[in-house]
Amino acid sequence: MIVKAVDDTSTPEYPHPFLSPSWLNFCGASYTIFETETSASVLSRFSMRGVHVLATPPWALDCGLSCQISTEEYVALISNWSARPETLKIIDLPPLPENSSLTKASIKVNTPRSFKIQWKHTRQILLDTPLPSNRRKQVKRAEREGIKCHLSSDWSNVLSLHNESRIRKEIHSDSSQLSKLLSSVSKMQSSFAVEAVDADGNCIAAGGFVYVNEVTCLYSFGGQSRSKISGIASVAMLSFAMEEARSHGVTTFDFGGSADPGVDRFYKEFGAARVARARLIYASWWLRPFLRFIRPDLA
Repeated sequence: MIVKAVDDTSTPEYPHPFLSPSWLNFCGASYTIFETETSASVLSRFSMRGVHVLATPPWALDCGLSCQISTEEYVALISNWSARPETLKIIDLPPLPENSSLTKASIKVNTPRSFKIQWKHTRQILLDTPLPSNRRKQVKRAEREGIKCHLSSDWSNVLSLHNESRIRKEIHSDSSQLSKLLSSVSKMQSSFAVEAVDADGNCIAAGGFVYVNEVTCLYSFGGQSRSKISGIASVAMLSFAMEEARSHGVTTFDFGGSADPGVDRFYKEFGAARVARARLIYASWWLRPFLRFIRPDLA
């Protein structure tokens, strides 16, 4: 099967937000789109401390590949990626829900041994499932505290609270580039933002969301301003976003996953199920001894 690789050219015809010009032209890296007979995916190209890298685009959860890709197409894609010259490759595959054609077993069998498979997870909830009673009580409490949620076309609070959260967790982020990306993403038809404001009108939680396909809404960006009521404000904000997604016919809400156990537990308490996703890692032989120093999360 032929894989067509196109450098630095995206069009609005790609339905997935991670493949759109609005994302790829503003995330701060060159990129290559890979097309097979029925699928498309994207990987960014950049240098890290002099090392040439092929990786999931910045701020994207995955490479934009459909989990319904056939085994034949996956084999063709992974063969193409394997043959590329980059020294380091970090490729995030999409989440694998129960109805996925791409499975953990097929990934294990068909991924070359030169790639290390690092299993991660996101959390997803079906929107026709009622929230657990504790979450419903927290939404009601937020209302009693005077917290109100609304849609916003201005993503500045999403940016500031997202950056505030990353600073608290001591996670490096290019806030200038993220500002450019969010300004672009905010104009996409497949995106929306929600703010939770307190009784004084101050925004204490905000989130940016994208529809990754016809049935799934992804929590992509956001955070909260720490206070006694910021926790219930975040619950109210996410509950509001779920209702907004449901009103557009979406059936699945994806929390985006987190390596932070506390954040993961917060998502789990919405009744969100653990959904596996794979990260494929390749490093040239000479780089492997140094990988634990430059990217310990990949070693």
